[in-house]
Amino acid sequence: MRMIKKIFRYFFYLVATLATLFTLGVIWPQHSVDPVNTETPIIITNVSIVDVKAGKIIPNQSVLINNQRILTIAEPHQLLPPINAFKIDGKNRFLLPSLWDMHTHIFKITPLLDMPLYVSYGVTNVRDMNSCPKANDPFVACPEDFKKWTQAAITNQLIGPRIQGTTSWLLNGPGIHNNIKDLPEFFGTANAEQAREFVRYYAGKVDAIKVYDHISREAYFAVADEAKKLGLDVIGHRPHAVSAIEAATHQKSIEHARFILHESFPGSATLREAATKGEWQEDRQRMLDEHDPDLANQIFMAMKNAGTWYVPTHLTRRADAYGDDSIILQDPHLRYLHPLLKWQWLEDVNKTISEAPSPQARQTYRDFYQKGLELTGKAHKAGVKILLGTDYIVAGATVHDELQQLVLAGLSPADALRTATLSPAEYFGLEQDYGQIKPGMMADLILLNKNPLENISHSSSIEAVIFNGNIYDRNKLDAIENTVKSRASSWSVGCKILWEFIRNPSGY
Repeated sequence: MRMIKKIFRYFFYLVATLATLFTLGVIWPQHSVDPVNTETPIIITNVSIVDVKAGKIIPNQSVLINNQRILTIAEPHQLLPPINAFKIDGKNRFLLPSLWDMHTHIFKITPLLDMPLYVSYGVTNVRDMNSCPKANDPFVACPEDFKKWTQAAITNQLIGPRIQGTTSWLLNGPGIHNNIKDLPEFFGTANAEQAREFVRYYAGKVDAIKVYDHISREAYFAVADEAKKLGLDVIGHRPHAVSAIEAATHQKSIEHARFILHESFPGSATLREAATKGEWQEDRQRMLDEHDPDLANQIFMAMKNAGTWYVPTHLTRRADAYGDDSIILQDPHLRYLHPLLKWQWLEDVNKTISEAPSPQARQTYRDFYQKGLELTGKAHKAGVKILLGTDYIVAGATVHDELQQLVLAGLSPADALRTATLSPAEYFGLEQDYGQIKPGMMADLILLNKNPLENISHSSSIEAVIFNGNIYDRNKLDAIENTVKSRASSWSVGCKILWEFIRNPSGY
């Protein structure tokens, strides 16, 4: 009896100690770095401007910034700076419009973790690709979160990007209620009326409805029709039961390069029919062996004629192809990832490998990824409008990796840069504010030490970032990156993440 009491006492002390440490972790102040507030004009002298529209360098220019916008651009001898201006010597440096990520996922916990990396790597605007299925979700952020964080970013209360536009929770057909409890019945979109009700539910809350793989044809066309009536865009995956040409007709953007391979071999119609019966099965080797360039070209022409945007996200396919390789497992960007999120990400990577573990299957994945790159190059040559999107795990930094993927696909450095500057501005109808370096435009700029038109990898040779007229010099950028690395190894941040799940149980 005495031994049992002793064991119970030790167990009680252990639980009490762990509870105390967890509570301390939740309330422990988070290591952070303050946003910059540059109250004076900024002048960058003797700099080479990267004209992404023309694909050329304009040398020896001075750029004057005031009140968050570019005021004047002129040769140095023609521009007299204000006495109180913050001066930056741009000699032997290159000024680039800041970048966009048009397929990202900002979660509820992202501000706790790596959100500042967007600004640190020159990414000042993003398109997030889904929002919460219901209020108080501990994991997926809601439209009101995006609006709050964007407002905080532009008022210098938080370091992070503007989140442009808002998107619904992914619309994926029946089965969602098996994974998330207490959702309205129509979230299952089992028929056309439920699909229309889903769109009406999000009207006034978001700008776009996201469709996913398993939505039925009936529900898809109902969504497209109802969204058009309500002035909402339809974006996302090419649903398995819908042809790529049909999707091009109804969607503003189609994500992920794999859909072209799915739809450009003789068995594509049979595969779509199987999807309607819940029997979808992807034979990647057959898609490669029987690829029909004419079918692919028909898709490209349909997208070009409809003005449909293409977001290939090649980094995701590279992870599928090389998930067991050091290029993925020892990616230096993982230093920014908290162990809880790294564990979740590796679980997804390992799941893909476990489904096709043989050497032959792994090679097929790699060939599939390479073919996707090739098709992106052909889509570009055919006139399809391309947007850079990463759909990857680390904020900001991987935009530069995706730029390199697009150049591997056959785009020139200038073409690749347009997918992350001019084209996103066009997508959102914001060409007057973003995408180029011109008087009157927002002062969102990257000062580089090397010319990105010579080598796209030079896009990451960042000396300074100007966001919303505020100058983040190299010392400040280093402080941001060190802060995120500190968070990635912080036990207290782990406690804060877990507390969000305890405080707001979602029913997943």
